[in-house]
Amino acid sequence: MTYATEVFGALIQGYVSACRNLNLFAGQQVNKIIQDLQVTKWYSLEDFVALQNIVKDTYNNSPVIFENVGVEMMKNWYEYGPGKDLVKTGVNFLTFQTSSDGYYSVIKGPAQSIGEFKLTSLDEEKGVAVIESSTPFNRDIERGVIYGGMKAPGDLSFLTVKNDKNENQFIINFF
Repeated sequence: MTYATEVFGALIQGYVSACRNLNLFAGQQVNKIIQDLQVTKWYSLEDFVALQNIVKDTYNNSPVIFENVGVEMMKNWYEYGPGKDLVKTGVNFLTFQTSSDGYYSVIKGPAQSIGEFKLTSLDEEKGVAVIESSTPFNRDIERGVIYGGMKAPGDLSFLTVKNDKNENQFIINFF
């Protein structure tokens, strides 16, 4: 028996809202995918990938756009969703997002299909963290999610999130 990889409707809604807030897309192309979208239901990962492909196929600088979409998704999640109740600091977001309460709350399927979003090191005193990602998600969006989620509580003065040497490893510097 095989199981499909699915994403939670709230993730798709967050992506669509972020794209609309950034004036990236609207219209029939999107409406076909999100028709009757319910935030508490599960949807095929392919639906989410199709939404990403609309942006990728429309804009030349999609990596920067995807990063901004990730930031906007977390801004909305924090301000209008459960974020304020779930995380109080930027570092707290890191531990939340890499736990079963974070990443695994928006995706389900076979372990080899969903991968991991794992905090592999955290040194709060030095202001350095490392996340390893083997997820099926776009790394530019993930970089934006990390940045946006850590900045949302407003306690950090400085934050960088890079994955330029290894796209699957995010190096985070903060204070």
